[in-house]
Amino acid sequence: MFRFRPNYIYFRGEHLTAPAEIRNHTSEGLIPEASRAFPTNPSSCEAVAREAFLALHGYLRRHHYKGYEFDDLLGSPLVRVLTLSNWLLQRVAVQIGKLCPVPIRPLLGVRKLESAKARGFIARGYLYYYLYAHDENWLRVAEESTAWLLRNHTGDYVGISWGNEFDFASRGGFFRKGLPTIVWTSHIAQTFELAYTITGEQKYLQTILQAGEFIANALERHQDRRGTCFAYAPGLLNLVYNSNLLGAAALMRCWKYTGDDSYFELAKSAYRWTMSRMNADGSWYYGLGKKYRWIDNFHTAYNLECLLMGYELGGDSVVPFSVVQQTYDFWVHNFFLLDGTPKYYHHRMYPLDIQCGSQAIETLSNVSGYFPPALEMADKVVIWTTKNLQKANGAFRYQLRRFWKNNLESIHWGQSTMLSALGTYLYISARTRNRSSLRESQPEDRT
Repeated sequence: MFRFRPNYIYFRGEHLTAPAEIRNHTSEGLIPEASRAFPTNPSSCEAVAREAFLALHGYLRRHHYKGYEFDDLLGSPLVRVLTLSNWLLQRVAVQIGKLCPVPIRPLLGVRKLESAKARGFIARGYLYYYLYAHDENWLRVAEESTAWLLRNHTGDYVGISWGNEFDFASRGGFFRKGLPTIVWTSHIAQTFELAYTITGEQKYLQTILQAGEFIANALERHQDRRGTCFAYAPGLLNLVYNSNLLGAAALMRCWKYTGDDSYFELAKSAYRWTMSRMNADGSWYYGLGKKYRWIDNFHTAYNLECLLMGYELGGDSVVPFSVVQQTYDFWVHNFFLLDGTPKYYHHRMYPLDIQCGSQAIETLSNVSGYFPPALEMADKVVIWTTKNLQKANGAFRYQLRRFWKNNLESIHWGQSTMLSALGTYLYISARTRNRSSLRESQPEDRT
């Protein structure tokens, strides 16, 4: 059996007194954007990442982990009335909320909300910062979010799952408030695995397995001679590549801890179906069908990490390393400028989106054990993203357009993913470049 040997190794932290950085980053007195100094030497950007992480932490604490989202306009009672339950009008409304350059949400009655998908990434960022800083206080901060997630999951389906806090419409259909998705459930399960690896607490292991139960038993499946594709959400059998790979990776985690071959075979079938759709140059469309024929940065990054997990847990029989290599090569050569600017599309730069920056930093860090130059690119993306997208209050703006800035402070799409990305980067950068700064002991193998 192929034994789990993760690219990213977790270390236990040390017991220290309450850090000044937690105490001191809870006020508005941050450095104005124009006054910040950024290193020209990428090896110096760990300090930039640390300052950005702590400023963002302060912002999140001040706002009690609540915020708007770029796609939340259907949370407005007025907009819900005006769209007449019409899917096309709902999609138009979502796009208006996405592209509007002025802050219309307070006028329309959209409320700032806590977010399950945001809490998942926030917990992950704090867990990695705990490993980086060796301070139990960061673990306690992380456990606030894992506890919130355990209290605020969807109760309508077998297992455990999470969805949006508002209605949402896209080309994939209408997603009612609370409808759980394979994407958010899988991302959150990944965070719970990190929590379990660090703490050994059984409640985290049970959550990982319950998330797998939801994916295996609550979602419809498309089945053909190539394999299996899971529904994006109950009742929405959209044939989407990144969501299918995220589901496969979540099932592989369940197999890792239980040895249940039904998880392994189902995950292998999902990997096989998705890999059969990869383009010859290593690129990936969003999904199957004309409506999904675009290639973007962060979904390619999701694919890359899920494929690498399939290879690490199952070997070449599940995911040939050549598929990982092809995906990495296309991604790193087509989605970044020389200075680390993360493009949105492989053939077009704009919009410059915070999700492209955050996911690039996290994925480049996570795959750097296999592709060492990736960490140098992560340095550049950290510097570019903090310089161009972080605001004076510690938050990250949503997008830069060619002629204007979208300053929306999206709670998941920006704040939570950047906290996760910066925490991941700091830990892996320190571990790789200065191992003496991290404890050399590794948590016991819990497989």
